[in-house]
Amino acid sequence: MAAPGPAARVLVPAGRISTGAVAAVLAVGLVAPQVWRRWAVAVFLTGLVAGLPHGAVDHLVPGWFRRGSRPAAGHRTVVPLGYAAAAAAVPAAALTVPACVLCVFLAVSALHFGYGDARFCALRDGPTDPAPRAVHALAHGTVTAVLPLALWPEQVRPVVRQLAPGADWLLAAPVRTATAVLAGAAVAVCCGMALRDGRHRQAAELLLLTALFGLVPPLVAFGTYFGAWHSVRHIARLVLADPANAPALRAGHTAAVLRRFGRQAAAPTAIALAALAFLTALPRAFLADGRTAAGGVVLLAALTFPHLIVVAHLDRGEGRPEPGPGRPSPPRAARRAAAARSPSDRCRDDG
Repeated sequence: MAAPGPAARVLVPAGRISTGAVAAVLAVGLVAPQVWRRWAVAVFLTGLVAGLPHGAVDHLVPGWFRRGSRPAAGHRTVVPLGYAAAAAAVPAAALTVPACVLCVFLAVSALHFGYGDARFCALRDGPTDPAPRAVHALAHGTVTAVLPLALWPEQVRPVVRQLAPGADWLLAAPVRTATAVLAGAAVAVCCGMALRDGRHRQAAELLLLTALFGLVPPLVAFGTYFGAWHSVRHIARLVLADPANAPALRAGHTAAVLRRFGRQAAAPTAIALAALAFLTALPRAFLADGRTAAGGVVLLAALTFPHLIVVAHLDRGEGRPEPGPGRPSPPRAARRAAAARSPSDRCRDDG
């Protein structure tokens, strides 16, 4: 069952924008591959900058789903401070135990990207059982986060060496073979499940992403995915989750909601851009070869770990019968009773 009403007006265009952008980049890569080889770093940085706003309102998300009618005192200060502290710890760890940080970052990225795509598709196309959803997340996560290491070792090697000089084993032939087999099996099983359940769009999107990361240089593929796919779809989830947007969305004022999100995200995005400029200019932490890309990856790692905690709030809150900030929450027993009702009971109540 597809997303109804206001949700469809946000989710469906977001899906079309992301698939259109990936298809266009893939087409250029197939027709004129030299274009992306020449502009790989520029496309990567463009995608990184375009994707930063999707995490810029993380400090607001916990407040959207808080329980009770009384505001959480100082949450708009405490959350950003905790976020900044967690983010600052990652570059420090990257300089101390770089190989460990890189491995954890790859695993966390696969988890984050995979479940992000799975959640978006569940909201847009209707929920699935836990098993198909987990396979969906595994397939999307491995394709976007680790498949480039298997298929593009020479292009990835300079960045890996800048981030973690002792982690060349990630590009060894046995590791690359195992990664490619895992990704291929996950894609095949996920597409098979999607086609079995009549979710042809999900299967086509996964195949499109697999082609992007398999046929386009990794910096171009990741920049496109992060800026035009992951970020766009996550922003769609955010504007739907913000309870203050509900009246405008019901009235069909999608543009006004997006402008509001832009105002909310402007200042945090500017801070993240300043951090990116600082990391790419560090003279000691990164050498000349691959320095710009490595700085961008460190920034992503620094923002990803605290971002995951916030996204967990979003995942738990989406679709929950919780009111927006400033209004009382239904009693826990009432929520449990509502969740326990059968679909037929809820339909009779709604009717």
